[in-house]
This record gives sequence, structure tokens and C-alpha cells, in this order.
Amino acid sequence: MKRLNILLIVLVWLGLAAVPLLAQDESLPTGVISGQITNMTPEGVVPAGLDLMLHAWDRDFNEKLMLEGQSTAEGTFQFDDVLLNQDWFYAVMLTVDNVLYFSDPTPLAAEASTLNLQVPIYDKTTSTAAVQVERQHIFFDAAQGGLLVGEIYILSNLGDRTIAGSNGEDTLLSPLQFALPAAAANVTFEGDENGRYLRTPDGFVDTSPMRPGEGTGQVVVRYVLLYEDGMTYTLAPNWPTNGINFLVPEGIGIALAGDGLSVEETRDMGDGRQVAIYNYGSIQPGESLSLTLTGELAVTAAIPTAEIIEAPESAPISKNWAIGGMIAGLFLIGTAVWWYLRPGAEDEEEALTEPDGSFDELVLQIAQLDAAHEQGNLDETMYWQQRNNLRQQAQSILAQTEAG
Repeated sequence: MKRLNILLIVLVWLGLAAVPLLAQDESLPTGVISGQITNMTPEGVVPAGLDLMLHAWDRDFNEKLMLEGQSTAEGTFQFDDVLLNQDWFYAVMLTVDNVLYFSDPTPLAAEASTLNLQVPIYDKTTSTAAVQVERQHIFFDAAQGGLLVGEIYILSNLGDRTIAGSNGEDTLLSPLQFALPAAAANVTFEGDENGRYLRTPDGFVDTSPMRPGEGTGQVVVRYVLLYEDGMTYTLAPNWPTNGINFLVPEGIGIALAGDGLSVEETRDMGDGRQVAIYNYGSIQPGESLSLTLTGELAVTAAIPTAEIIEAPESAPISKNWAIGGMIAGLFLIGTAVWWYLRPGAEDEEEALTEPDGSFDELVLQIAQLDAAHEQGNLDETMYWQQRNNLRQQAQSILAQTEAG
């Protein structure tokens, strides 16, 4: 149910959000949707007079309703004369201290004329003591100029406060500090259209707030390293990390070795390309993992190219969304990790649950994508390709949820 809840929130920002709302069926009954905003942080308070937005979607992810409202001094809210449909899901969204919060998307009970929604909010903190890396995925590939490295962090906030920075004079400061190799070049990030990530002398910071919960944060970074046979690749985590996977495509000519590293059998990505999977267990702050990379790195790698997807009005959705593609000339690491975690992988339970951490964060990432597009800061083809890729993933996961 958690996957469905977060998924429907994400769909607010997907391609369907760019389509004008359909004319409402005036024959539908009307009723009252009310609820309560609750601060889940001990001794936390709920600000009065918060601006709200009530949304409703049908099961095909079309937005059917969008109404503005405001909360009372007690944190309650009520929308009167709302069109009611048992096939719709309803949710309320609001922003507190620059952080987006939302209720679980909820359907109407049979014959019900009212619906009650609960919206949890949290105080903010700059402490990262409650951060845990559920899983880190690292993908090696060949690229012009050296070794392409992609890292995905799936993060949990196990505390009772949203982790976020404070506004400085020139930029948003963030406690979420990530390290990069000193020689990392051509550093790029996924979901950085609005400057979410900032470089630091030792790596980068993620300025996006991280709400409490398991898998509520996801970070994707790519960079290039000069490659030498026998080179060392070292990881030193800032937070407890439950496990690390390393993915090495067949044909790039390298192998990994390191204490505690285990090798799974080679797997097919689905497009005929084989990838070797290396696993490492948990690692704590203050510890480090050093790998030795050996072999002759291929000059070029057989990186599959994604289909160019046009706007939804002019082209059908591609069925080949699980395969990676070129984004800014670099391999789309996220799709490789989706492939690794898809149903049928070694640990099916983890395969079905772990990616959920990205959906909560996608709400903000897709909003940033839309904003960048509206401001003319994003290539049209890239915009539609990324938007449709996200929508296809959402539809596929919803289908898995309902089937399960």
C-alpha cells in the first residue's frame, strides 16, 4: 500500500499534470473532504493558515480535481461540495518551511459522502545522525576520457524531523554531505535542473530536504576517472550503509577485487548486454572499502541508446523503458539499478520494495523538471524522454502492486 500511496503523489507531477483537467461530470454527487494536519515531531506545532491543495486522480492517473483551501488555527481543514467518485483517489498537499508534505491518496468508501485525510508534517533539523544508506549501487563503464562511474544512494531518515539546511546569504546550506574521489571529472547529477546539488572541495551536497521514513531520499551522481590497470577505488561512507552493489558490464575489459567482496553470476540486462554483479556487506562511518580494478579498459563500450520519445500527444509510450539510455552523453545509471532490482532478481522482496525510496523524492524532482522546462532551461527532447520514462516506471510498479 505504501508503494501505491507514494506513487499516486508522484503522478501529480508526471506528464498527465501538463494536460488540462477534463470537464467534470456534473451528475456526480458532492460531499465533504476534511482532515487534520499533525506535527509528528514531539512537541512540534502546526502553523495556522497553511495553504492547501486537494487533488483527485482516476485509476488511469488522469487528474480529475484540484481545489485550493486553507487550514484553521487548530490544523484542521475542510473542502465542501467536492465531486465524489469511488474510482478516484484523493489527497491533500501543503508546504511548510519550504518542505512539501502530503496525505496518503485515499479512495472513497462505498456509498460514502465524506472522507477524512491525515497530513503528517515534521520540524526541521540539520543533524544527520538518523541517516542510513539502505543500499548503495555503483556502476562502472567505459567512457571517452576514462572510467565512467555512477553512484546511487538510497537513503532513509530514521528520525522524527525533516533533515534540511538553513538559508544562507547566497545559497541553501545542507548537512547532507557526500564525498567524491579527488580526481573525479565531468561530475553530473540526476534531478539537478534547479541546482539541487552543489559541489564542495571534497564532493557535493544535496540541498533537497529529506523527510522521515525508509527510503525517502535518493541521490544519483556520475563522474569520470582516469583509468590505470591496478588502480584503487576507495569508499568511505559518511553514514551507516547496509550494503553495496557494484555493476560491471561485459566487454569493458575490467574486473574488481577486494576484501569482503563477493561475486554473483553474470546477468542479462534485458537487451543482450551482460553485467557482472559484485556485492559487499554493511560498512560503518570511519571504515573504508578499497577495490582494485584490473584489466585493459575498452576505448568505447556498447552502451545501448534509448528510443527518442516524443511528447505524449504525438507518440505512444515505449515498451523498452527498462533499458538505459544516453543522458548528457552519460549512461543513465538509474535504469541499470532498476534492472538489478526488478522482479526476478536474486532477492525478490528487496527487488519489489527498495526502489520505493525514490518515489517520495520524485515529487520534487519532477516539479523541478517541469519548472526547468517552463523556464526554457531544458532541451525539449530530453524533457519528454525523462518525463515519459518516469511515467512508464510508475505505471509498471502500480501494475506490480495490484498483481501482488
